Amino acid sequence: MSSTPFGEHLKREREMRGVSLEEISAATRISTRFLEAMERDQWERLPGGVFNRGFIRSIARFLGLDEDSLVAEYSLGTVVAADVHVAAEHTHPAEIPRNWRPAAVAFVVVAVMIAGAFFAYARYGARVSARLHGRAGAAIAHAGAGTNTPNTSGIPKESSPARRAAAVPAAGELPSAGEALRLKIEAGKPASVKVIADGAAVFDGPVQANDKKEFAAREYFEITSSESSALLLELNGQALPPIGTPGQPGGVTLTRQNLKAAAGGNH
Repeated sequence: MSSTPFGEHLKREREMRGVSLEEISAATRISTRFLEAMERDQWERLPGGVFNRGFIRSIARFLGLDEDSLVAEYSLGTVVAADVHVAAEHTHPAEIPRNWRPAAVAFVVVAVMIAGAFFAYARYGARVSARLHGRAGAAIAHAGAGTNTPNTSGIPKESSPARRAAAVPAAGELPSAGEALRLKIEAGKPASVKVIADGAAVFDGPVQANDKKEFAAREYFEITSSESSALLLELNGQALPPIGTPGQPGGVTLTRQNLKAAAGGNH
C-alpha cells in the first residue's frame, strides 16, 4: 500500500482527470467544504462513520475508480476522529471537552441537593415555622404575665428580650413606641377567628365560649371573626368596641391609634 496520505491520493486522482471540486460537488451533491476537508485529511470536519464511506464511494464512482479499493484504503490508512453526527450540512461539530464527566457528576449532585432542600422546605417548613412561633409565644406569655395562662402569642423573632418582657400598661396608659401591643381576646360564643400580628398569622381556627387568648405585636393586629359579637377585645388593658354588626362577620385593624382614641374618650 502506498505511503501517500489518503487525501493527497484522492486529490491527485482528481487533478489527473482535470476535474474540479465544483464539478464533483454538482454530480455527487457533496459540499465542496467536505471535499476540501477530505483532500486535506481534515476528517474531524466531516460527519464520520458511514457518511464518510458513502462520500468516498460517490467520488470513486464519478472519477472511475474502484469503490471498494478506495474505501479500504480510507479505512486502513486514515486515523479517524470519533464519529460526530451533524444535524445539517453547514453545521460544525462542537468540540467536546475531555473533562466533562467530573463536571457533569458535580452538577447532578448539586441539582439533587437543591431539589431535596426545596422538597424538605415545602413539606416540613410550615410545621417548623408554626412550632417556633408557638415556643416564642409561650416564652412571651411567661415573661410578660407571670402566670400559667395558655398563650398563643406570635411576637416577631427580631423583638428584643427587653420588649418581650415589657410590662403591660395599665388601662388608659399609652404604651411608648418601644413597648409591645398586647391583645386579649375572650370569646362569648363559638366563632371562627383569625389573628394576624405584624403581618404574621398567629391564630387561625375556632373558638368556643369562655375561651381566652393573648397575643403580642410591635405595630398592629388584624382580627377577623365569623361572628362580630362573639369577641370581647382588650388592647393593652383597654376594652374595645365590637368589631362589626352583631350576627355578621367582622374585622378590625388595631394600632397604637386605637389606644389614643380610647384614652381620649375616657377624659
